[in-house]
Amino acid sequence: MKPFEASDGQLVTDEMISRWAAALDKDEWPKGEHSIGEVIIGRPPMSPEGSAVLSVKVPTAMKRAIEGAASAEGISTSDFVRKALVNELLSASA
Repeated sequence: MKPFEASDGQLVTDEMISRWAAALDKDEWPKGEHSIGEVIIGRPPMSPEGSAVLSVKVPTAMKRAIEGAASAEGISTSDFVRKALVNELLSASA
C-alpha cells in the first residue's frame, strides 16, 4: 500500500501499521508513539452534517443476497449498502 499522510502531516506506512498492531495486540503502546488526544469510545460520526435514514424496498431475494454478501465481508448490512451507494455515486461522477 502507498503511504498516506495523517492529519498531523506524518507519513503512515504499512510497516508502521504492522508495528502498531503488533504492540497493541500485546496490550502495549507502540514504542516511540504517543496519543494526541483522548481515547473516544464508540463509532465516530459518519459525517459532520449528521446522518439520515433512507428506507428502500427491495425484493426479498435481493435482501437475502445483500445480507449474505455483507456477512461474507464481515460487515453489517447497513455498511454494505452504504459502501455500494458510495461506489455507485463515485463511478457516476467519474
